[in-house]
Amino acid sequence: MASKKTGQPTKHAAGPGPRLVGGDGDDPQPQVLHPCVVLAAANQPLADTLHTALLEAGLTPRVEHDPRMAMAEVCLLRREARQRRGSGTDRSTAAPLILLNTAEHVSEELLAAMQQHVPDIPVLHFDGVSLKTMHEADDAPPERPPVIVQPQPEVSDDELSSLLRTPSEKASNS
Repeated sequence: MASKKTGQPTKHAAGPGPRLVGGDGDDPQPQVLHPCVVLAAANQPLADTLHTALLEAGLTPRVEHDPRMAMAEVCLLRREARQRRGSGTDRSTAAPLILLNTAEHVSEELLAAMQQHVPDIPVLHFDGVSLKTMHEADDAPPERPPVIVQPQPEVSDDELSSLLRTPSEKASNS
């Protein structure tokens, strides 16, 4: 769609959900691309082979350069996917995190944190040619968190009976 003033194509803001690619007449069904988060070094441009692998996997990248920001972004995408699934409009799984050549200790710490806090998010690694799975999404329901009971001081019989009285009984005793 062209702008009336300039004749240039208008840009529409893409929402947080999947976006359609294609539909130029060569493919009757446009491909739906789902978001993913790519953790890459700030000084490292994304390779064309990565873009090709992402397109084949049906993913569109959101690039982050800090592991904490990458985990935060993938958690936001996870929440959005859960909200869409809850409303019945989408059945897609959580957006994956894709690691490029990052420092080994950062990857290990990030993987450990993701497996502990968000095990349902898949983690992939791009080896320069294709996407390899590092951590499968664990779709098992999370265990119920333990119930923590704080010890309370003992209540005497007089205090208990006072608490259990109805307001009318309390008024008559006064």
